[in-house]
Amino acid sequence: MPHLPVAFAAQAARMKDLQQAGPLGAVVEDLDAHIAKLWKVVEEQGLADNTILIFSSDNGPWIEYPVRMSGDGHTKNWHAGTAGVFRGSKAQTFEGGVREPFIVYWKGHVPAGKILRSPISNVDLLPTLAEWTGATLPAGRALDGQSIASLLTGQVAEKGYQHKPIYLVNHGKVEAVRLGEWKYRRLSAGINPSSGKSYDAIEELFNINWDPSERTNVLAEFPEKTKELKDLFDTFK
Repeated sequence: MPHLPVAFAAQAARMKDLQQAGPLGAVVEDLDAHIAKLWKVVEEQGLADNTILIFSSDNGPWIEYPVRMSGDGHTKNWHAGTAGVFRGSKAQTFEGGVREPFIVYWKGHVPAGKILRSPISNVDLLPTLAEWTGATLPAGRALDGQSIASLLTGQVAEKGYQHKPIYLVNHGKVEAVRLGEWKYRRLSAGINPSSGKSYDAIEELFNINWDPSERTNVLAEFPEKTKELKDLFDTFK
């Protein structure tokens, strides 16, 4: 998936019949077609039954792109896509900036059609793939992520599953910590290095299960949960 603007990729010769959904839709269709081509080669090589396919991304839509791109004559707001009901976008630690699809296919191991809602992190990939492949990780080294292999294969039930704290870092600074259904965010006043827009200092607590759009700050209503996550936030190194 290219960064903005998408217009150049959409104007390629192979895209001329994919314009019904506009430039962004054409690029998405093109991406889908190329994944299919890659998987066809895997099948032709006889590796499909022993290949783990993972599809994900690194951030949400780039809605607040830099000012330098606003006047390039090609980039439009709708080219970035949408985060749907989720608040925020790329370079923000709201759900719209960090929540991504994570699709896993591994024949005979990962149940087809199963939907999991437990929060995980991209740093879980290393320990998970190491477990699945039998790779040895360096001794005495703490990993940021944890293996989610048993969760993905259904060996452990999602109900009651607890991931360790997930820290959300933006341009080298921790801005939020997620623990289960709770998210704590704390920012000092500053300027977003991606968009160039200023923002005020803020401290907030959200329950993502009740409020996936992060519209209601419940910091005052849940002082014990606030303290628990604030302490986790302050221990980040």
